[in-house]
Amino acid sequence: MPAALFLRSSRHLGGIERQMLWHARRLHEAGWRVIVACLHRGQGEHPLARAAREAGLSAITLADPAPWSLKPLRALARLVDERRPDILHTADYRGDALAALLPNRPGWLAETQGHTNEHWRMSLWNRVDMRALRRADAVAPVSAAWETWLAARGVAPGRMTVLGNSRAILRPDPTPEPAHLPDDGPHLLYAGRFSPEKGVDLLLSIWPQLRARWPQARLWMLGTLPAAGRYRRRVDALMARPGVHYLGHQPDIRPWLLAADVVAVPSRREAWGMTAFEALCAGTRVVAARTGGLPHLCRGAPHARLFTPDDAHALLAGLVAALAPDFPHGAALGRAYRAQPRFDPQRRHQILLDVYDNC
Repeated sequence: MPAALFLRSSRHLGGIERQMLWHARRLHEAGWRVIVACLHRGQGEHPLARAAREAGLSAITLADPAPWSLKPLRALARLVDERRPDILHTADYRGDALAALLPNRPGWLAETQGHTNEHWRMSLWNRVDMRALRRADAVAPVSAAWETWLAARGVAPGRMTVLGNSRAILRPDPTPEPAHLPDDGPHLLYAGRFSPEKGVDLLLSIWPQLRARWPQARLWMLGTLPAAGRYRRRVDALMARPGVHYLGHQPDIRPWLLAADVVAVPSRREAWGMTAFEALCAGTRVVAARTGGLPHLCRGAPHARLFTPDDAHALLAGLVAALAPDFPHGAALGRAYRAQPRFDPQRRHQILLDVYDNC
């Protein structure tokens, strides 16, 4: 029977982990031997490893004490020698880097969701990841836009297959109640990383003009602030304006998606767009930059409006248009959007099986 080893480095059980687990369970049901290995810098068992074990899969947590430690590489090499997988399936830069260094590597598929320039260390990891992706037997970019970006940097186009994400990435638990926001408004939402490529500063720069039109407007911001530095100082100054509310990282953003009048996705670069996808699935209005994977993601979504990236006037015009009373939105639109065949997890599962055959 064929065997697949999944390798994931993350801090929690999020959308990418849920999607990976869905696929791994289908392999197991089809008779594959499945091993889920999780690099973990915290205490105890990684949440994905625990979820995999509860689903009847073989799972192991590999200690990852420091970014440049060789301990996880040695542990992974032992695991590969002991379990003899036919396929190694990685899904992030840390897993890619370790896979590239394995001495006796099985067929290797690197699933890639994009890069972030959150800080100089991530920029360094991005360069390491690019070198690793060039060595993978197969690469599965999350969008055609990300495939083009990778090809321009030396990843062989013939080894890439656009994979996309599916609705398996969404939380399976019951939909929560909307967040309790003040009766005034309108209410705008930003949820994501506070890094330059996400365009948070662009959104905050047009806030005074939006507030002049709607004096009671509120901007709710979810995510982790960047490390100290020039960009952090700029964001801090812009967030000090009236009507801006920073709520920090939220493990479940659905209450705010359901309560917001519009979700802003002002990215300068975006491989796919998880926040946009979740908002569109909820039926919430979305104003997103026409960049990367966002145009494809917003296709077939009447409750989405695209604007020219890094254009403050276009962003402002998009938000004003989306806040019009007759702009489409609502739960029925969200259900229709996420039911599209392109988001079927079985479709994604079959693409991966076909890629495995060629590794």
